[in-house]
Amino acid sequence: MILDREKRFLAFGGVAAALLLILSFLVLPAVSRLKSLARQSAAAESDLAELRRARPEIERIRLETVRRTAVVAAAANQGESPTARLASALQEAGIPQSAFSLKSGGGRDGESFREESFDVRMENLTYLEAVKTLQRLSGQELPVVIRSALLKSRYDNPRYLDVTLRVGYLSPKP
Repeated sequence: MILDREKRFLAFGGVAAALLLILSFLVLPAVSRLKSLARQSAAAESDLAELRRARPEIERIRLETVRRTAVVAAAANQGESPTARLASALQEAGIPQSAFSLKSGGGRDGESFREESFDVRMENLTYLEAVKTLQRLSGQELPVVIRSALLKSRYDNPRYLDVTLRVGYLSPKP
């Protein structure tokens, strides 16, 4: 026979066990989930604040992309080949025909444009001529992307450079 004192002890133990089970299976996971959601919310708010700070830069890039797309579309309407346009841009920058060579590196299709690659090698340029050439090629008129530039000082006269450019000429995808 179980005494009243033992019954109370067993009832108290049962209630304590039930509370431990409820605590371990319901309350603690819920608290952990709430903490996890609070961390996710804080991270999302931080990301949103970063996007708000970056919005002017994103808008500037979008407008630059629209402008460059218009340049590519306008260049596609001209009858000259990319090689002829690059050669005339180099000559307009003051580089004589004998001081540069153009070599095609093949084409590649991107999401919106086709890019024809060219290696442009120029010899015996002054630093100023090199800068003017880079400005001319990356300016507003040509649909060109300069992928790489290698400038080497000449061994015979360090005032002059040999310049090798990897240039991508953009055209709309057919």
